Amino acid sequence: MNEIPDNSKNTNYKLFVLDPLSVIIKLAILSNKPIGTKFRINDNVMYIQEPGYFQSVCRIYYNSNKTELQYLYNPINFACNYFLCSRFTDKTPSIKKLFSCAIQGLDKLKDTYKTCPVIVLCLNLYINLIENSLEEYMIDKIFKKDAMTSIYDDNILKNLNSFWTTDRIKVVLDMIEFLCKDYSASNNVQSLEIFINNIDLEIVKLVNQS
Repeated sequence: MNEIPDNSKNTNYKLFVLDPLSVIIKLAILSNKPIGTKFRINDNVMYIQEPGYFQSVCRIYYNSNKTELQYLYNPINFACNYFLCSRFTDKTPSIKKLFSCAIQGLDKLKDTYKTCPVIVLCLNLYINLIENSLEEYMIDKIFKKDAMTSIYDDNILKNLNSFWTTDRIKVVLDMIEFLCKDYSASNNVQSLEIFINNIDLEIVKLVNQS
């Protein structure tokens, strides 16, 4: 994957840099959404779009399409490297449940895009990336650098990962724990969405300052 498969030569790829843990959280949120839910990326933020008329209009307006899935590749990998390493999981073992929920979110996307084999293949790769760290297989060759990888330099990754304090992570994990036991999770997941939407505002500032 030496080049980003994008037809636009004028794309500012810095606008597609995403906070690794935020991507995992939003995939976990997506696991509580109906099949047909999609996402779009705009100015360093991953937005979840539930099925309906507004989804279509919004995707046309922002020129969003399923190829934006490619921009999850690096943040998923970097999230696994940092938050699923033994140094972190030994102190916060419940973080694994968050990543398991993210896999369920990817499975939901597979159902949404089941008529597009290439997209399903890509989603399976992302699931394998998470499972590789989650199950501690640690097979390095699963991840291959692409043209976006170098944009995630050490400074950006340090700033983004450091943003996630113990308290912020605890809030997320407590909500995930609740949603996993809640039969009304599809409704109550909104509390996690509100939390992460506020986080997005801070993340955009961090990316722009890095």
